[in-house]
Amino acid sequence: MQRSALVTAVAVARGTRLTFNGTAYAASAIGVRGDAIALEDIPASGRGLVAPIQSGGSVPVLAGEASCDAGDAAYSMAAGLTGVSTGGGAVLLGKWLQTTANGALGVIELQNPA
Repeated sequence: MQRSALVTAVAVARGTRLTFNGTAYAASAIGVRGDAIALEDIPASGRGLVAPIQSGGSVPVLAGEASCDAGDAAYSMAAGLTGVSTGGGAVLLGKWLQTTANGALGVIELQNPA
């Protein structure tokens, strides 16, 4: 279930985890699961397609670590990135469906928190 969303004055890349701040979406912090994933590059103060995180399913995400291997747990990172490290208040998002390198677009299966 995708929908159109407005982002803040900072552009976001496809695969960025986003949090709604009351008026627009911005990149999520490390300890925040987020509300949606950008499904396309969205220009600053522009609109673009996002997938709500609570809808589940598989979504593209930007990897923030050197090696995110298929089957590994996927955790939140700063600046809306996703990785495999649990430190710094990271929260579980789901699991990696493919091996992905730092800065590359990968796919995770979202899991709703218990």
